[in-house]
Amino acid sequence: MKDYPIVLIGLYNSKALGVRALSSVLKAKGYPVSIIFFKDFNSLNARSPSEEEYRLLVDKLMELNPRMIGLSVMSTFYLSAAHEMSRRIKAAFPAASLVWGGVYPTMFPKESLDHCDYVMRGECDEAIIDLVEALSAATDVGEPPNLTQVPNLTYRCGDTVIDNPLNHLRAQLDELPFPDMGSGAMYHISDGKLTCCDPQVASVSYEMSASRGCPFVCSYCSSLNLKRIYKGKGPFVRQRSVDSTLAELRWAKGLVKNMRMVWFWDEIFADDESWVREFVGRYKQEIGLPFNIWGHPHKIKPKIMAMLVEAGLHQVVVGIQHGSPRIRKEIYFRPETDEELIEMSRILAEAKVPEVIYDLILDSPFETVEDLEKTYHLCMKLHKPFTLNLHGLSFLPGTDIEKLAVDKGLLTWEELKQQQSRPIEEMYHSFSWWTHTGSKEDRERAYWKNMIHLTQFGWASALLPLFEAGIFRQKPEMMNPLRTTANGWNLMRRAARKARLKLGLT
Repeated sequence: MKDYPIVLIGLYNSKALGVRALSSVLKAKGYPVSIIFFKDFNSLNARSPSEEEYRLLVDKLMELNPRMIGLSVMSTFYLSAAHEMSRRIKAAFPAASLVWGGVYPTMFPKESLDHCDYVMRGECDEAIIDLVEALSAATDVGEPPNLTQVPNLTYRCGDTVIDNPLNHLRAQLDELPFPDMGSGAMYHISDGKLTCCDPQVASVSYEMSASRGCPFVCSYCSSLNLKRIYKGKGPFVRQRSVDSTLAELRWAKGLVKNMRMVWFWDEIFADDESWVREFVGRYKQEIGLPFNIWGHPHKIKPKIMAMLVEAGLHQVVVGIQHGSPRIRKEIYFRPETDEELIEMSRILAEAKVPEVIYDLILDSPFETVEDLEKTYHLCMKLHKPFTLNLHGLSFLPGTDIEKLAVDKGLLTWEELKQQQSRPIEEMYHSFSWWTHTGSKEDRERAYWKNMIHLTQFGWASALLPLFEAGIFRQKPEMMNPLRTTANGWNLMRRAARKARLKLGLT
């Protein structure tokens, strides 16, 4: 074991697949690595870290005495927490190297350097080894590190910021070790307490990816910009073999004793018929657990879905994002037509996928009342059963939708930056699409959002034509009893589903 202790921190993510992947490659090279999973994510009750949680973090770091601390910064939802955590770490450990990695530092390495010593951009399965070896070698001889040959690295040399070239994307994902899980040096800090454990091992679900990269170019997503950064660096979308995918799951089943579900976190699950055929032919026999995937309207095919359901597909989440063709095409860069979306819903209904979830992004400054009305009418045409995930639009830094908002005069760059630097509580509270008071337009928006929300309930949607009368548009609060009943039904349904999952009945 090499004498260069490292601590990696996953922020608001107890599964933290990227952090686990880096830990595995570092351990394979003989470096001692500890992982701290800091704060669980809860979209219904998002909270900034407490003073006690920060104290627990610093105390544990004092005990571990790392030479390098890596922080995964994947999302701007908790950017303010990343800033505050980094400030405290630098104050308590001035001699340790603080490294940021993740999507945000990849997009904004120079800005990230204001809060850390080094930034690792993009996929760093190999580059992280080069960085650690350069830092540890410099420590051994008491000289500044030679960083010129460390790929993916951004660092300061005097007043100059240097971006080293990116490695090519790794084509053969099967060569990578499985994510680190169940090792002794893992700690979980949340709800004001620290536990020496790996939260994944105690979970009832296992999360993994069978691929990397997304083939689509949605304006609100960082994937488009990552694809641009990696232009000329190899295929952006890469698929693991079925052998590798199932080998990881067999290994995970040996560690996660209460595993009842598999979550594939691929951007879009494979739709290659030969890959899927081999996968389903073996998954049911070798793994035999229900699994969830992410899909895309253009990737939903009858034969593929029928095979996946037979193998144990339990849930598919598909982004529709809006019912207005104008919003989808011009704003979100989603060219699907209403007819294609309706046909997709028919395929999923006929395949009898147990749970179909459609994502919709509402509360956008781009949308009009008419756009919301179109969303309602599209939802009424979608084949049931389905559940809706209703989101507010989040302007992720560096995404194309930021420029669209500025060019259309909807927001300024200063306003966008202010939005993105708010505490996590304020961000999530601002996505409260259900609020309804104020101007006539506000009430009309509230009315259509209520109507959209209710389309997912078969019994409620049958009543919706009655609510198309003008009085409900003027007084959407009259719909509150129906909405409250529907929400209660939804909460009970989710609680029952979680109970069945824990009991292995799903």
